[in-house]
Amino acid sequence: MKTDTANLAQEVSPRIRGLFLKNLADFQTELARIHAGFAPNLAVWRQRKEFPEFIFRSIRRVQDLRIRGRELGVSFQEMHLSANVPGRPLLDALCAAPDTAGFYAAAVIAVPRVLSAAIHAYLKDNDSIYDLPSIALLEADRDELAVQLKWAEAALAELPGAAKPDATFLATIEQLAADLPARLREPITRGGEPLRTARRIGVLPFADSALPIGFRHLEFGPESMPRDNTYVHRERYFAVNFLQEVQAADSCASMLFEAPDMPWDFYFDLARHMWDEARHAVFGEKKLADLGLTAAEAGLSSKAYAMRQTLSPLDRYAALSTQEADAFPGKHIALKDSIANHDTVSAMAWSYDIADETQHVRFGAKWLPIMIEKTGEPRSTEQVRTDSETWRIAVLAEVYKPAAATLRS
Repeated sequence: MKTDTANLAQEVSPRIRGLFLKNLADFQTELARIHAGFAPNLAVWRQRKEFPEFIFRSIRRVQDLRIRGRELGVSFQEMHLSANVPGRPLLDALCAAPDTAGFYAAAVIAVPRVLSAAIHAYLKDNDSIYDLPSIALLEADRDELAVQLKWAEAALAELPGAAKPDATFLATIEQLAADLPARLREPITRGGEPLRTARRIGVLPFADSALPIGFRHLEFGPESMPRDNTYVHRERYFAVNFLQEVQAADSCASMLFEAPDMPWDFYFDLARHMWDEARHAVFGEKKLADLGLTAAEAGLSSKAYAMRQTLSPLDRYAALSTQEADAFPGKHIALKDSIANHDTVSAMAWSYDIADETQHVRFGAKWLPIMIEKTGEPRSTEQVRTDSETWRIAVLAEVYKPAAATLRS
């Protein structure tokens, strides 16, 4: 049976069929941003340090889908408009997860199951001869969703007290997700103003991060080294400080959720920045293990995260990027010190930390002026940088001083 000319033109058009890839990419971008928003609240240390990698891997899969969509003639706007993403009511509902159990069950298990089914259905409809380049990317995306779903099921079982997700919340999510496969096949009406301010949806963002279960709380950060220190003092001190970089990962994660509408590549770079900082925290954990200590014994502070949360995403991003730029002289001294003392574990940590932070400074140099432009910020780039440096000295450094805290009480 032949199809009429108008319908056939629609059915065989690569651009029309490629809209599924674009809608899937846009939805998964927003889903990954919600995952990032919940990351600072994960209280199981294994989950806290591992989850950022999954978020970045999701964004990497989205990058592949976006590239393939363009090859099929799909148009991507310069700005990622978060309000124009299919399934927006479902995404907003996910932000209201009442606890970690609900978040895992809904956002990392239930919704990915629906996405996997939608991908499977699309692949069945596409003849492999014609759209073979898309198939490998979609299969890789589906496989990644399956890996994350399996990880989340194990994480859910690992929560204290065998926590169960709220049944009413989960039912709401499943109801909203029921028509997601159909929405991913439909064209999205373009238009609307970009979001220029920080996002606040449901319980997100979190003003403070969770102290991992069993961890010692370092209210004022790691203890200072003695004035007359030896390398034994220095290697332990820097190991504990590397561990504290989970706060930078948390700040990047929260910012990934909160950030106003920006060009999509900004979210990609910020997701990579977040994962790098989580890896740096594990550098510290590895060195502590080399010294016969655990991360829980060493302890964590959340003060830097909590203080950065009082800033707008723009000023927070400036504070992170300027802090990293100022830290290079000390990092190079520490690298030379570890090499001179034949400390392979620390030398590797410093070497890779320097390489990663060099990329983060480049990210900041690229995106800070663009964020200023897109948000309509009246200050110049130099003024924003100066303000962030002043804030770090006058505010952040002060709250880390027990003596200063005592004087203010």
